[in-house]
Amino acid sequence: MIDPTLLVIEDARDHALLVRVAARRALPGLDVRVAGDGREAIAYLSGTPPFRDRRSHPLPDLIVLDLLMPDVDGFAVLEWVREQKGAIRCPIVVLTSSVHSDHESKSLELGAVSFHIKPADIDSLGETVREIVGRWIESRSSGELPAAG
Repeated sequence: MIDPTLLVIEDARDHALLVRVAARRALPGLDVRVAGDGREAIAYLSGTPPFRDRRSHPLPDLIVLDLLMPDVDGFAVLEWVREQKGAIRCPIVVLTSSVHSDHESKSLELGAVSFHIKPADIDSLGETVREIVGRWIESRSSGELPAAG
């Protein structure tokens, strides 16, 4: 069986690194890819150069998405995925520092399956990522279907 792939879309390098480490600890063998902004994420997901070769750049089994990014933000990524009409068939979980009350509902409306505010401390962030990976990758691998939310 091929190891599952997680795509982390995060512009803050330190947060991306922490998510990567926590996800790999949660699920050894997990292939974690990072897109540094929304534009790179769309290029990765659409398979445009330099991401054309799907053996080297597989489609993800899960996307963890930050909302607050310059230029192409997380909402634009969610809208782009929605426009693909099912071509991107993995769950998208929002993990953001945004505390705006309407961002959760807008994210879920645009197709995210879950919304989490980034915890301020490293240990809590790691636990949140472990929960996300456990819920959305491990349960899919075992054939269970997690409930959205």
